[in-house]
Amino acid sequence: MKNVVKINMGELQLAILNLGRKISALGRKASYRMRLFFGAFWIVFLVELMSRGQWEKAFGWTFQSLPALTLNALAVFGFLLLLTALTASIRLSFWLVATFCLALGLISGIKLDILGVPLLPWDLLLTSESSDMVQYIKGLLSFTIISGLVVFIGLSMLLLYKLPRLAMSINWKQRLVMGIVSVMLLSSIYTDGMASIKKWANIQNIAWDQSLNVDTNGFLLSTIMNLKFLFLAQPEGYDADKVRALASSHVPAAPAQVKPNVIVVLSESFWDPTQIKGIQFSRDPIPFYHELAEKYTSGTMLSPQYGGGTANVEFEVLTGNSMRFLPPGSVPYNQYVDKGIDSLASILARQDYTSTAINPFHSWFYSSKKVYKNFGFSKYISQEFFEPDYEGPYLADRQVAKQIIDASARSEGPDFIFANTMENHYHYYPGKFKENTIKVTGVTGESQGLLETYAQGLIGADDMLKRLVTHYEQSEEPTIVVFFGDHLPSLGDNYQAYKDSGFLQENDPDSLNKLYRVPVLVWNNYLPERKEELNMSPSFLTPYILKLAEQPGTYYTDYLYQLYQTTPVIPPSNYYAQMGIEPEELKTYENLQYDILFGEQYGYAETKTVVKDEHYILGPGPMKINEVRSETAGEKTVLTVTGEDLPKTSVLEVNGKAVTTHWSEEQSALKAEVPSETLDEKKPCKVKVLVKDSKDKLVAASNEYQYAALAVSGSAAP
Repeated sequence: MKNVVKINMGELQLAILNLGRKISALGRKASYRMRLFFGAFWIVFLVELMSRGQWEKAFGWTFQSLPALTLNALAVFGFLLLLTALTASIRLSFWLVATFCLALGLISGIKLDILGVPLLPWDLLLTSESSDMVQYIKGLLSFTIISGLVVFIGLSMLLLYKLPRLAMSINWKQRLVMGIVSVMLLSSIYTDGMASIKKWANIQNIAWDQSLNVDTNGFLLSTIMNLKFLFLAQPEGYDADKVRALASSHVPAAPAQVKPNVIVVLSESFWDPTQIKGIQFSRDPIPFYHELAEKYTSGTMLSPQYGGGTANVEFEVLTGNSMRFLPPGSVPYNQYVDKGIDSLASILARQDYTSTAINPFHSWFYSSKKVYKNFGFSKYISQEFFEPDYEGPYLADRQVAKQIIDASARSEGPDFIFANTMENHYHYYPGKFKENTIKVTGVTGESQGLLETYAQGLIGADDMLKRLVTHYEQSEEPTIVVFFGDHLPSLGDNYQAYKDSGFLQENDPDSLNKLYRVPVLVWNNYLPERKEELNMSPSFLTPYILKLAEQPGTYYTDYLYQLYQTTPVIPPSNYYAQMGIEPEELKTYENLQYDILFGEQYGYAETKTVVKDEHYILGPGPMKINEVRSETAGEKTVLTVTGEDLPKTSVLEVNGKAVTTHWSEEQSALKAEVPSETLDEKKPCKVKVLVKDSKDKLVAASNEYQYAALAVSGSAAP
């Protein structure tokens, strides 16, 4: 009996020992795989360090953006699992994924530092962008990058090789499970459907501002969210011969003897709230617009946007292309306009017009300075060249009117001017303006405040329109002014003010017309009086304007004008049946647009279309220093710089260093104090005028002026 007990006890001890070994082995396996998971967080941190360029910024984002950090890490973990399933090697997978991600993060950080824009997926596909990638190599030797790579390699070696590890083989079943898990994980991050982890984490793709997108969501997650905008299938029926045939058969119309100025104003969030029947305004916020709309051509356009996305409306208006044929959520300015795209600007420029874009916001926003060049504008006047005249947080609409009038006055021939405004941009909470002078009744609470603030902003828009019309009424130059809103204002979450005022009902069957119809007005000072009721999509505005001005269009605008006669409004595809539109009717439109944006531009080749202006500039004109004067003020020397087209907010650079600069209204000059000892009496100092944006990136520079410090005046350097 004792022997039996001894044997049983021995077997029990052996069983316990084996169990302990199995548990230990499982623990080591779990530990190793958890180490792989934490390795994903480590890769993400180093990618952010490369992308942001500073240790403190990387640490700050890591601890302040935990949901975004986690999704970035889950994406990396998914790729680690996928490569491990394919290679059967965790170490190899780690180094492959880490090297690839860090390389992209590094390039993005250097590009962001140079251009103020991160690396984006389409940069790797668009030839005009990828050809510039070589310049980013020069930023490889910064302390942050070198120290980050040293720390990364050291800790990664420790993580993978030096800590207690398990030399395990991965069998095919484990690899299959890893593969399935990785695909499910990556799909849930990529998709926008019900299974989207992004929705659970309340993370949004900030497509309209990719710098903010990367800064908020992290480089890797932003890149994954942007991938969907790369894939646009060739439409059925796209054929080079058909495009060539249509283009070659085009016979340009003879231009009229009169070449009018064409001024197109996109008024930010302009809409007529007085149409809301349930509320009353203490006075009409847009009386002048209403007065003109009674006498001149006016109506509505069906905008592709609500509450934001100005650039997409602008894209339709200027090019005639339609957002209806592009992926939902896409922003063509950021993603697709990488080459010359014929627009109203280039069409009129080929007819001896001066084409000017005016926008009272940052030149980098929506990639505007690149886009306007690709559209064929001659110049682009952005916020950096405006006088600092604000209403609320944005430049006043009256300043846009001034820039328009000044631009048309300085050119000898006809002008095409496309201008945006910003004064009435979101948000609309009380306190945005100094005072709301219009009272709203019929609605209370937050909605009342939103409507009153919005109405106050409309006063500026109406005043701007009045300034333009009053000026060109007295002008001898024939002029057409087109004034329209880009989208309705976002008045509270979930359409709060629209619902509280009774304008919008729950599940409103007419929500498309109520939320996407924007006003449009066409005024002129030379044509016979004629009033027309407009009902169109923004993409038909360019062909309409060309016909009105009696200026030749292109094969594309002529086709669009014909389509406009039968199908003036193109709604979302789920409204086609309701509006009596057959999809086949729009196939030619879709194919022509595809050829222009993504194809070989066969139509341009047939018509030998020249789009870009090789003399394109930023600002009203080339900045030029004509004179530099100096006077001693104690231990400092005050430099006074006068010249041509020097913006009031520009900065002087003296001998390669920017100095504090201010504008003297009295002398109409830039002035700066510099320490006298920095001016070498034996050598002339070198003076430049610089215009920089909000990211401290150079926008424009003047000639270099060499100034002899002891002389009364200097001479311009050759």
